[in-house]
Amino acid sequence: MRKVALKNVWKIYTNAKNVSPAVQDFNLEIEEGEFIVFVGPSGCGKTTTLRMIAGLESITKGTLEIDGKIVNDVSPKDRNIAMVFQNYALYPNFDLFENIAFGLRLRKVEKYKIDEMVSEKARKLQIDHLLDRQPKDISGGQRQRVALGRAIVRDPSVFLMDEPLSNLDAKMRTEMRTEIIKLHKELKATTVYVTHDQTEAMTMGDRIVVMNAGEIQQIGEPEEIYTNPKNMFTAGFIGSPQANFIRARLIRNHSGEYWFSNSYFLIRIPGEKVTENLKEYVNGDVVGGIRPEFLEMAKTDEEEDGSLLKGEVDLVELIGANRYVYVKCGTDTVTVRCPIWAKYGTGDKVKIRLNMNLFWFFNPTTGERIY
Repeated sequence: MRKVALKNVWKIYTNAKNVSPAVQDFNLEIEEGEFIVFVGPSGCGKTTTLRMIAGLESITKGTLEIDGKIVNDVSPKDRNIAMVFQNYALYPNFDLFENIAFGLRLRKVEKYKIDEMVSEKARKLQIDHLLDRQPKDISGGQRQRVALGRAIVRDPSVFLMDEPLSNLDAKMRTEMRTEIIKLHKELKATTVYVTHDQTEAMTMGDRIVVMNAGEIQQIGEPEEIYTNPKNMFTAGFIGSPQANFIRARLIRNHSGEYWFSNSYFLIRIPGEKVTENLKEYVNGDVVGGIRPEFLEMAKTDEEEDGSLLKGEVDLVELIGANRYVYVKCGTDTVTVRCPIWAKYGTGDKVKIRLNMNLFWFFNPTTGERIY
């Protein structure tokens, strides 16, 4: 059993001037063998939460359970946890073999077992031919493999990884991301991974915990987080480029139809999208949200049918196989993902078709989703 449970966990820092909660009322159950990712901007509390699991930070309020036991007051060395740090934290005066073996020697493991265990893990990580080198003599990606080897060699209950790929270049990050996923599938170890990179979160996690300002914004599988965000923060943070947000009024005409409207557009809302919750906002402001890939360019001579935005191209970015076209629509800028062969230039007059079935509505004050 390698389950981790955080129940109503708070971390509050106090000084002479104020009380500052870094993590607020954090509740999460991590299942045995699960790969879970904490993602959010710098300062959101994700690393602090990871350090509380490791025992490197005390818990102000709440409880932490590992394998069904409360471990708030258990020292880090007795939690059977391995942590991989952002800066690798290798011993510069040890060769790679001794860096991996260090924890085993502290536990008085027999020498022949140490040799076997280190050699086995080094082969898995493809660094067995480097074991006699010093950390300064190898690349960043190889150092990260050594740090992983030091973590997995002890067969810990839980792996904790604090932005382990952030110091690598883009190509190496992609390679190491794949290696870590393969390693997790092989070891089936409970893993908590911290990152500010939403691409890492989406590609690696069984579940994602989106955090902001010390609070959980949403927990879910990657596809759920992407297609069904609970609030504007999650919708905007997950996805690149971020989701489009448009503020307008919700109105109802004499025929009983509902429309999303401001001074430069009038968009009909399909009947199946008009919930009782949404009706409460009639004659008031709401924020509409939709991802760039859920939009498409319409023909400029296409007749108005209640689903078109008109605007002028402000900027075009070519990224891989896609062109991202930024269109100025009144006071808002709307991003549309187009195929590489779609040719648009600054100043072009365009029309954008909205797929209202993939459109979200949010409370303009709280940012919470209107379901």
